[in-house]
Amino acid sequence: MLVGLEGHRASTWDVYSESIREGRRIRGEDEYNFYEAIVDALRPAVKQGVRSVLVAAPDEKDYEKLMAHIGRHQGWLLGGWRLNTVTFERLSQRAMDAEKVRELVRAKGFKERLVETTQLDIRGVMEALERLLSDTEGIESLLFTLEEIEMAIRGDDGGLEYILLTEAFRDRHRRRVDRLLQIASSRGIKTRVVRPDTPAGSRITQLGGLVCMLRRQS
Repeated sequence: MLVGLEGHRASTWDVYSESIREGRRIRGEDEYNFYEAIVDALRPAVKQGVRSVLVAAPDEKDYEKLMAHIGRHQGWLLGGWRLNTVTFERLSQRAMDAEKVRELVRAKGFKERLVETTQLDIRGVMEALERLLSDTEGIESLLFTLEEIEMAIRGDDGGLEYILLTEAFRDRHRRRVDRLLQIASSRGIKTRVVRPDTPAGSRITQLGGLVCMLRRQS
């Protein structure tokens, strides 16, 4: 996600490579409620698994104020379990309207910055997965077959946390996987399809191409 931030005005955007989709426009004079409105705009995407947010703030003080508010009042975005941690990065360019956002996503270095931020995201997920795999009790909170996950999601009571799969696995089971991902999305279960030529893709391939992480019990 991309957030344009200038003073007490903000615009949110979903960015897909070079395509964009406008989200919410937010205005406010009261600082607390303004920053809370930004967090509320991000919340649905975070629940769906978005873990990378780029903040386009020409004035660095605007970014610092937003992050200070999140640190004080919405610490769950920055801390806690790695699967719930969001990576924020500041850009110095403007992103308050569609024309500026298009210029930004086409600008030299933007794709590299987006990839870098996303890699930090998936790295945290994989670290959490490796900890579960190395622990006797942790490995019991993992599912590795399509049949197991389909059965679990049909009777899901909030226990499914994250589904990871490779592009190759999705291609082999396209209809079933697309249906599974659709249900997961509607229930707020985080999902990620990873490319095979990445460290995450190689590791998930070793595990059969599919793994589901169950929600950690407190």
